[in-house]
Amino acid sequence: MPTMQTFRLLLAAALLCGWSSCCTPPAEDYIQRPYVQQQMSGLANAFLGLLPPEKAALPAARAEAKWLADTAVVQSAAIARNNRIVLFGWLNNILVNSNLRDRGLCWQVQQDLYRDMRRRPVKFFRVGLTIRDHGTGREHSCVYVNAAGGGLQGSIVLDAWKNCGHLVVLTQKDREGGKWEEDWREPFVSKAFPEGHSYGMDHHLVWPGWARKRPLLIQRMFQSGQQEEAKASGSAAAHKEAGASGGGASKAA
Repeated sequence: MPTMQTFRLLLAAALLCGWSSCCTPPAEDYIQRPYVQQQMSGLANAFLGLLPPEKAALPAARAEAKWLADTAVVQSAAIARNNRIVLFGWLNNILVNSNLRDRGLCWQVQQDLYRDMRRRPVKFFRVGLTIRDHGTGREHSCVYVNAAGGGLQGSIVLDAWKNCGHLVVLTQKDREGGKWEEDWREPFVSKAFPEGHSYGMDHHLVWPGWARKRPLLIQRMFQSGQQEEAKASGSAAAHKEAGASGGGASKAA
């Protein structure tokens, strides 16, 4: 069977298998639902819990916490709608790497949420970037929030990608056992999206080489398949030739 046809069949099978478990991004009226309002309120309180009590009681700190929480929940849903995110990271990655979707990888969603949470300068909090399992095939990128001057340790991690725009919140305890670290890209991303910027949702970062990398990923998949087929064909031919030679020798004897 041709390699391209094999790939298409595998892709179709993956889509069909995942379809029943896929979700759609939250609707535009999603934030009006009581449980979403409760999530935003609870997240704001969690952010305030990162501060010393005397600072958490300040109206300015409470306003910042509410804005960050509301933005995180609202924009996670909006980013998913904009990118047409689907559940299951591996399925979404297949769609993007196969050029069936333009965007939607976890680091793209991470940087979109970071962009949206940097539109307002904040005094009491810090918005940062984190990456889990860096350097492996399982690496995952998220945003985190901590008190001003703080880093990843003790922060609250926000995952807008995992659950199709329904924001997932991870505390330090939730992250135990995982290899989370500061994202090496943050110095570059923070310069692209300085605090108080006014960029819209159509403003994305394109990392050097990414536009060229996508078709190369597919090309390498095909080349790998062709190499495996060539090896299999070569082994079969060699086995057949060896059998024929053995039969001829026996007949001559």
